[in-house]
Amino acid sequence: MTIVPPVTSPAMMSAACDIVSPDAENRAGANRDGRRELEAMYRSQAPRLVQYFKLRFRGREDPEDLVQEVFARLAAGRPFGELRDPQHYLKRILRNFLIDRNRRSKTAPEFVSMDGVEAPVPPDQSHAIEVAQMQDRYRAAVDALPPRTREVFLMHRADELSVKKIAEQLCISSRTVEWHIGEAIYRIGKALDVR
Repeated sequence: MTIVPPVTSPAMMSAACDIVSPDAENRAGANRDGRRELEAMYRSQAPRLVQYFKLRFRGREDPEDLVQEVFARLAAGRPFGELRDPQHYLKRILRNFLIDRNRRSKTAPEFVSMDGVEAPVPPDQSHAIEVAQMQDRYRAAVDALPPRTREVFLMHRADELSVKKIAEQLCISSRTVEWHIGEAIYRIGKALDVR
């Protein structure tokens, strides 16, 4: 192995870059051999994996993309030359890939297409029914308010009077008006949440 002295000038830095250790040359050769083996494995195994993914996912996924992802994991893993049994390693990566996909599919909700499915009630009609029911519940909640709270709330919301004007008309403090409005909103909200 060649020992490189500390680089102190640009000229020395350029010379140091030209020195390549024998270990580095061996690793580069091993990488080229590993890449060739990986390419050969891809050519031999990819068609079988594409068929497998076509059967397994039945058109929900692009099998070529899945094969590409499995081989990307293989290439990113241990150096190919270091593997004792590359076929077994590929099977392990495939197994882990399928486990990961299964976990992700359980956490992500699956999209269900509603094309061709008719709603039992047209959407406009169902929306109108919901709005009418909500309005009835709102009116009942307002009617259930204590008289003074209801009066303040309606003056504020229906008549659109300011807190100050309501306080002047009813001869109460602004703070009391604010309390009645807050109390009304709280009670109405609570009544609308109960179903």
